Amino acid sequence: MSLERESDHFDALRERTPKSEAYHERAAAVTPLGVESNVRSVDPYPFYLGEAEGSYVYDIDGNRYLDFLQGLGPTILGHGDERVTGAAKDQIDRCAEVAAVPQTVAIEYMEKVVEMTPSIETVRLANSGSEATMHALRVARSYTGKSKIAKPEGGYAGAHDYALQSVYASEDALGPAERPNTVPYGTGIPDEVSETVVAFPFNDREATEEVLREHAEDTAAVILEPVLASCGVLKPRDGYHEFLRDLTEELGIVLIWDEVMTGFRLGPASAQGRFGITPDMTTFAKVAGGGFQLGGFGGREEIMAEIEPPEGEDEEAWHASAFHGGTYNGHPVSCAAGLATLELLQEEPVFETIEAYAEDLFSGLQEVADDVGVDATVEHVGSMGQVFMMDESPETYRDTWQADADLFEDWWFEAAAKGALFGNHDQFERFFTSYSNTDEQIVEALEIAEEAFRAVK
Repeated sequence: MSLERESDHFDALRERTPKSEAYHERAAAVTPLGVESNVRSVDPYPFYLGEAEGSYVYDIDGNRYLDFLQGLGPTILGHGDERVTGAAKDQIDRCAEVAAVPQTVAIEYMEKVVEMTPSIETVRLANSGSEATMHALRVARSYTGKSKIAKPEGGYAGAHDYALQSVYASEDALGPAERPNTVPYGTGIPDEVSETVVAFPFNDREATEEVLREHAEDTAAVILEPVLASCGVLKPRDGYHEFLRDLTEELGIVLIWDEVMTGFRLGPASAQGRFGITPDMTTFAKVAGGGFQLGGFGGREEIMAEIEPPEGEDEEAWHASAFHGGTYNGHPVSCAAGLATLELLQEEPVFETIEAYAEDLFSGLQEVADDVGVDATVEHVGSMGQVFMMDESPETYRDTWQADADLFEDWWFEAAAKGALFGNHDQFERFFTSYSNTDEQIVEALEIAEEAFRAVK
């Protein structure tokens, strides 16, 4: 999203990026905001990427940045890992196009997903996390015969109309914390869609139970990220996931864990393996494709069977099932890259390595912020984390409103100008360590972070 103000702290970055500034005029002439996605927009302009390798990205001005954004999370092994790109290149030589018949590499990839993911008995593929959650919700509605879904306020579950509800909004619009209103994020979303979505407060067990019991008869699914990553990094507290697993099972509501961000990031069995919870359905993307366009959804076999038409081959039989399709589903190049990535996650000490780096990075960020005297709380789970510009650890989405977003933006710009990307400029995003990091890079990152804290102090 675009910043509401242009920070003076952008000036140092502006001096380093004259080619990006000029290129922005060219880009803005052909696409809104001069970017491919609203989240890449920065006032007065973004820097444009030239190259990426390992733990670094390079802009078109030739500046090098130590990159903890890592493509918003997919490149867990680092940019351009030769084993992943090599698998993609080999597949291009064999068959780079989607055919009208299944391709074996997609089946092999899905076998690996089923092997690694506790909740997934059968699986289908898509091209993005948004597609994955859209299809999963449709299948859950079909399975239950109910029309509503429930999601936590402050939670993101994709860019389709049913998911773009109560992601960001004012306190007045959201209403009472215990009984939040459902508020569409942005225009162009019909009121009738918003009426099918119920919002509840993440980490508030009592309020969550009241909301879900009230709407249980009409609610097909609860969909949530196991770690809310759309409002920084918000951890589950006090047995919240265990409580929600028991409650949805009691009420006959399908529990969907949106592991687009956490899937294969928080361990080989994803967040569900880390937390010991088995949802009914799971969505995934990002790390799952190794940096290529790939997403999917899966779950219990009886739920996924909703995709299969009942016996009979007439047209009416196909209309009696939940439709799932897409020309590029299971794209062979993406599946080859994704399969190579998942195999490497199993074969090498990836998680031990990146989580050790993460512990050093995120604990170090807390230390340097404290030393400089900046009010900051650093939260992290595994290899993903965020710096909240506030002096207490947030437990709920509304707690995060106390964070100083302007201060975070200023700090981020100062760090970027010095050569490190701690995610992006949005206080409510997150950043990551990768397998390509080194101890020396973590030390360098902390030195830059400390300089940036001092600059904004």
